[in-house]
Amino acid sequence: MASYIGALLYRLSRRGAIIFLAVCLSSLFFLSFVSFQAHISRGIQDFAELPGGLQDKHVECSGRQQAATRDIWNAAERKYRDLRDDYFTVAIQTYRRPKELNNTLHLLLGTKIPSLLEIVIIWNDVQIKPPEDFVSPYNVSVRYRVSRRNSLNEKLWPDPNYRTKAILLSDDDVHYNPSDLDFIFQTWRKNGQNRLTGAFARCVSMSSEGQWQYSLCGNMDSYSMILTGLAFTHIAFLDYFSSHDPLMTEIREYIDTTFNCEDIAMNFVASMLTCKGPLQISGAEKPVNVMPKKGISTKPGHMKIRSKCVKDFIEFFGYLPLRNTTEYIARGLIRG
Repeated sequence: MASYIGALLYRLSRRGAIIFLAVCLSSLFFLSFVSFQAHISRGIQDFAELPGGLQDKHVECSGRQQAATRDIWNAAERKYRDLRDDYFTVAIQTYRRPKELNNTLHLLLGTKIPSLLEIVIIWNDVQIKPPEDFVSPYNVSVRYRVSRRNSLNEKLWPDPNYRTKAILLSDDDVHYNPSDLDFIFQTWRKNGQNRLTGAFARCVSMSSEGQWQYSLCGNMDSYSMILTGLAFTHIAFLDYFSSHDPLMTEIREYIDTTFNCEDIAMNFVASMLTCKGPLQISGAEKPVNVMPKKGISTKPGHMKIRSKCVKDFIEFFGYLPLRNTTEYIARGLIRG
């Protein structure tokens, strides 16, 4: 009897050992498979993400794999992690329009804007010396940065002296009401760091003749671009746009040749990198767009040129990265 029990216990212990070994081997295989899949997934899909609060993260993003350089984008995102995110910088590009510039500066500096750290004037007139830098009564630094040349790309250059992640790109004749700026910035901070966020929406659509066309959106109920004449951007987008990436180099050269469409290009880049559409934000007051008699947008054929830019950029990128969206944020209540 004792020998029978001993044999039974031996068989059971042997079977248990075999089962235990099988479980261990299966677990190791599973963990190795998961690790391998994660490694493959990281190699294919892991583009750095910027904070954003509203849109679904699960979006189709296959075009980015062919058009964007992941390592350059990830390096750009890492580079600026230590910059301040509780303040913003205004970057105003100007060229021989002292009246418009002074009016905008007077407005921005005439009242306290709690989150405004610095205003940088991108001085594109390389033949005339700019005014001296100064500090406003509300302790806002105003710095004149002389451009290397008169190029629309200069506004999109990531100035190494910027101290904030948030850059409000602005033309010299366009601005939000100062009382709305803190709201606009805080909204960007919570919901828009991963996309262009600003005042003026624009659209791209297919014409009845099968041609891509740029428009002011008309009766459309969605949009896919925000003008960089008044838009918040994360500095990492500027860094990528200004990088040695071959596509970005080609785009910048195209902009210099055309002397137009840098804002369209920036929308292509931002949407390509994060697979998100832009975000339109309105304050309690309507944003101001002076629209002077002389300017790029007033030249004959402006809309045709911009439609051609859209077509050419789609060819450069190999696809259309822009994302249509219907969402916008407005300050104030909807009363009923």
